[in-house]
Amino acid sequence: MLVVTMGLSSQLFVAVAAQGTSGQQLLQKAAFDALQHAYAEEPGRVEIELATLDARLQVPVCNEPLQASVNRISANGGRVTVRVECHDDSPWSRYVAASVRLYQDIVVASRALARGSIVGPGDVILQEQDIGTLRGQVIMDPDVAVGQSLRRAVSAGTVLSIDVLEAPVLVKRGDMVVLIAERGSIAIRETGTALQAGEAGKQIPVRNNSSERVVQAVVTGAGEVKVIF
Repeated sequence: MLVVTMGLSSQLFVAVAAQGTSGQQLLQKAAFDALQHAYAEEPGRVEIELATLDARLQVPVCNEPLQASVNRISANGGRVTVRVECHDDSPWSRYVAASVRLYQDIVVASRALARGSIVGPGDVILQEQDIGTLRGQVIMDPDVAVGQSLRRAVSAGTVLSIDVLEAPVLVKRGDMVVLIAERGSIAIRETGTALQAGEAGKQIPVRNNSSERVVQAVVTGAGEVKVIF
């Protein structure tokens, strides 16, 4: 959805296209059209604000359709410049400054959460945010955050970026764990002692409590590891 904020209204743009008007207004319309096209595929809501032109700026009416190009397109919006060119018998070019804000639904904490908390489905909501003001790698899918552990305490409404989250520790050093050894269709389960903490997928040393042998195993769940052969 495109929302336009500017000194020259969208209704006036319609009038400009229909009956022609001053060179400045045609210049702004060309810049707006270029920005609208550039950000048409962006998800969420887009706001475009054209800078007010100096009333003293001379802009001749072009006898050919104006050509406009955006200097850069940022996924986070921000300040941009549009180059507008006339290619009739008296060619000219002008620059129009603009500000683009992109609003998208971002995962935020629905309530205050303590450091080390495991994020549950009810702990997060989607909230519209200006992504140009956010730092870090933001999350747009709540499922990405659910099941993760918080590196620090957060308050309600805090944006949960990837930097704030980490895989939860499923096995702590000294924990008694189920030690699973699989060969083909045969699985042997024994008890062991974790010699190092680990999150899902991490390889840690585990002492087999029966043989006292230390083996390398991968954390597969809470209190569960699988021997690496």
